[in-house]
Amino acid sequence: MSGLMIVSTLLSVGIVAYYILKNYNPIFVFLFSGLVLLVGAFYLTGSPIPKAPMRLLEETSFLNVLLDSFAFITATFKAQLSGVGLIIMSVAGFAAYMKHINVSAKLAFLANKPLGRIQNKYLILSGTFVVGMALKIVISSYAGLLLLLLACIYPVLLALRIRPITAVCVLSLIALDYGPKDGSSINMADMVGQKDNVVGLFLNYQLWSVLAYVVVIALLIPLYFAWVDKRDKAKGALSDAVEIPQIINPKCPTFYILFPWFPVVFLFAAYFLQIKLDVVTANFVSIAFVFVVEFVRHRDAKKLGEDIVVILKAMAEIFVSVVSIIIAAGVFAEGIKALGGVGILANAVSSLAKQGEFATFAVLVSIVVFSFLVYFASVIMGSGIAAFNAFGRLAPEVATKLGIAPITLVLPIEIASCLGRAASPIAGGILALAGFAKVSPMEIIKRTAPLLLIAMIVNILVAFYLAKANPLPPQKEQIQIESRF
Repeated sequence: MSGLMIVSTLLSVGIVAYYILKNYNPIFVFLFSGLVLLVGAFYLTGSPIPKAPMRLLEETSFLNVLLDSFAFITATFKAQLSGVGLIIMSVAGFAAYMKHINVSAKLAFLANKPLGRIQNKYLILSGTFVVGMALKIVISSYAGLLLLLLACIYPVLLALRIRPITAVCVLSLIALDYGPKDGSSINMADMVGQKDNVVGLFLNYQLWSVLAYVVVIALLIPLYFAWVDKRDKAKGALSDAVEIPQIINPKCPTFYILFPWFPVVFLFAAYFLQIKLDVVTANFVSIAFVFVVEFVRHRDAKKLGEDIVVILKAMAEIFVSVVSIIIAAGVFAEGIKALGGVGILANAVSSLAKQGEFATFAVLVSIVVFSFLVYFASVIMGSGIAAFNAFGRLAPEVATKLGIAPITLVLPIEIASCLGRAASPIAGGILALAGFAKVSPMEIIKRTAPLLLIAMIVNILVAFYLAKANPLPPQKEQIQIESRF
């Protein structure tokens, strides 16, 4: 029976991956497959439908099982829309408003000034990477940030005689989603049951993975791209036609560049002052403050009415593109859990971890397998969100059985989803970069793949260190084990 459960789990994952690879809508694929898996698991393994009344197999009609499955989908929608979904939508609304009043563009425009002071062009590339990663904490959208950098920093790089293909390759590496107001970070906190502790998770865990990535890649960029240019020169492939676009200073007061930092500052201040403040409130308070400043500047209340429509439209768009995937992937993850294969594998890993000499090996293998599984899934899907949610929700249970804090297994998965997206030739950000440089997306991927794989190794090593440094307290693990009986 256990063999059947494992095979059915792997087969289900394979079928879903196949249809997503065939460009079927991932929201539909996840929802439909999740529904089928929940019903199938009830009859195959006797797993009850989550959040449904306990029913005996012989006393339950197919209609009741089907309705319970739909009721679970409804409950998932309600929970996400009032929780993580609303948080992500508020972040998107604030970000759209900053873009609407040209604040994001102004911030990116001013960020290129320090780069012009660097003499070595390869060090300029490192500086561009570091500046871009710093901006990522306030401009959370990967594709959105890349478009801003293409408008404001990319022309500067070309003016400094940096090759277009090299410039876009470096921009593509500004890949990690992080920070207390980032959608993936918020979702990650929810997965590990700490959605009200996003700032704490960032400071204690995520920050170290991000710093390690930034330091290693910033040091490698000058060496690696100098070697790439030397290699291309030997092949006679350095004749890129460089057309320097015009650099436009967006119409926006300079002090407005402080606005995108407001939610981050509020959240950090609340964390250290031990004041209860959630991300949604921080975003809405920030929007209200900017509304006041905009009214003083323009003396036009009607404009504010138009601005709030921009915010609401952005919230609706992020629901379609992100929140709905999170919900659908959550249903799929529950279906996979119900099949039982993940539980069997988790128990096997757990038994291995209890053997002292194999415990460390079991933790490392789990981090590696989950991280690369999500990495390659993101490459295939062109989206880190779908892959992260499909497999990330399976990780906390495995982490608990390994005796490590769930965040230490979920975090490398979240980082891997970002790196996999940067390695995907069908990701929106990569397509935008390729269009600007007039090259094939695969040309970007081929050049950045070695650095992304090194980043994956760094990600795994940092996660492994955090996992070993943060074991679950024995009494907590005991309580969790007893609660299952």
